[in-house]
Amino acid sequence: MSDEEWELFKVFSSLSAAETLRLQLEHHKVPTMVESRALEIGMEAQFCVFVSKTLVHRARWVVAQLPLTDAELDFLATGKLPDGE
Repeated sequence: MSDEEWELFKVFSSLSAAETLRLQLEHHKVPTMVESRALEIGMEAQFCVFVSKTLVHRARWVVAQLPLTDAELDFLATGKLPDGE
């Protein structure tokens, strides 16, 4: 990418979740990039979504407007986190 400055916006344990957020933000004209970071060799990775520093406020607004996931609705209804978290 260009000389833009990037800010870490959100970290995911799966590439598909990171790519989903990236696509949603890009749809709303927020430049993004996804980078993977290995926690241990061959064991586990994190997928970091970065946004342009100048548009972090827009990214927060976009995410606030997104519908809740089923897991978030379950947590709000029960107060219990999904297994493994």
